[in-house]
Amino acid sequence: MATTVLLIDDDEDDAHFFSEALDQLPLDTAFEYCSSGEQALQKLMHKEFRFPDIIFLDLNMPVVNGWECLREIKKIAGMQQIPIIMYSTADLNKSGFSPVDVGAAAFYQKSNSFRELKTSLENLLRIFCPGGGSSLTSRLL
Repeated sequence: MATTVLLIDDDEDDAHFFSEALDQLPLDTAFEYCSSGEQALQKLMHKEFRFPDIIFLDLNMPVVNGWECLREIKKIAGMQQIPIIMYSTADLNKSGFSPVDVGAAAFYQKSNSFRELKTSLENLLRIFCPGGGSSLTSRLL
């Protein structure tokens, strides 16, 4: 069964980059995309929507930013156990504050390197969705 990955990001170019990287991984994944925090919350609260296995959430979005979206997602029944990876172009490691402190499973700094994105996505999926959609033995690169 494929691992369902939901990306919440207002940048369509980043979403395309992300989708292409997922397609090239040796993992069985299904890609879902929401272009805003509002759209994602509506989708996740819809009773007919099947929850994803993992969520990648951009921090910097208009109207409902990543912090607000994370807080609201965690209020949805059944969503508390789904790993949410927050990501941004900002280097939060220098700020001393981590999205993990507010309920995210991890933070990933966006990369301009397609190869680095693929490696990071594969590692994060293997860590947070072990066995799900994997066609290879689990390993970290």
